[in-house]
Amino acid sequence: MARKKQTEANSLGPKPKGLFDHIRHIREVQSPDYFSTLSEADQKSWSNYMICRFLSMDVNCIQDVNDIQFYSSILKPKEFYQLCIAVIPKRKCFSPYVKNKTVYKWKSTAINILINHFQESERNVLEFLSIITDEEVKRILSLYGNSEKDINKMMED
Repeated sequence: MARKKQTEANSLGPKPKGLFDHIRHIREVQSPDYFSTLSEADQKSWSNYMICRFLSMDVNCIQDVNDIQFYSSILKPKEFYQLCIAVIPKRKCFSPYVKNKTVYKWKSTAINILINHFQESERNVLEFLSIITDEEVKRILSLYGNSEKDINKMMED
């Protein structure tokens, strides 16, 4: 029988755990001693923010993740892991990553006027645009001295 050639990858030791290994462990294994078994390289791949982000892709866990994400910036990784395994149900599942596909039809000049009008961040104003009608946006833009022609130029083609 032929011997397997030893490659550089095998000689360096086991591959460090990554983000998806941590998420799989939270969802499927949930061992309370998991963090004490991690090497320093494994612990470096842990990110409370990214753990919340990927756990929230599961619609069955979204409310639980919303409740615990407040603690992601406060707790140390080991403590946050303990919180996750206490809250997230133990089960195997696949949740595809959901991307934002929203396309805004207003140019930055209109968005800047809306930011001023609402006294809100750009992120919040972009969220408002998905809720309010174009007529309402046009009304607000006209309050700041913009003609109908100027307002139509502020719309994306």
